[in-house]
Amino acid sequence: MALSTMELRYQREMTNAFIAANPTVLELIPRIRVTDGRGTRWADDAPRFAQQLRIIDQSSSRTPQPGLIQASDGKERLAEFMLLGRHDAVMALWDHWTDAAGQAWELAQIFPWNQYEVRAQVIRRG
Repeated sequence: MALSTMELRYQREMTNAFIAANPTVLELIPRIRVTDGRGTRWADDAPRFAQQLRIIDQSSSRTPQPGLIQASDGKERLAEFMLLGRHDAVMALWDHWTDAAGQAWELAQIFPWNQYEVRAQVIRRG
């Protein structure tokens, strides 16, 4: 469903303000499937450009309830975080990054695009 021009403008402004209130600059690293003589495996591709995003802790919220999501390693993990980007943010399933403390993060579910933001469920690994 298409949003009116005015509603779209306001939704994008609110999303941008929400991200700017507590931003995290990330270079997401895409994963690609590589087939070699031993079979198929995941490999890192070139990092995406740096983007200003917001990590939202979902573990203490009542809704939406974090659920089990399949990670790229095939294991199910509890999604406790949401990654929020502007309407033109670039992210894909199983993109990942490692924070300054050495904690690994992975995008385990991408939500449908709604014209004013890009959202993903995120899991911490390790």
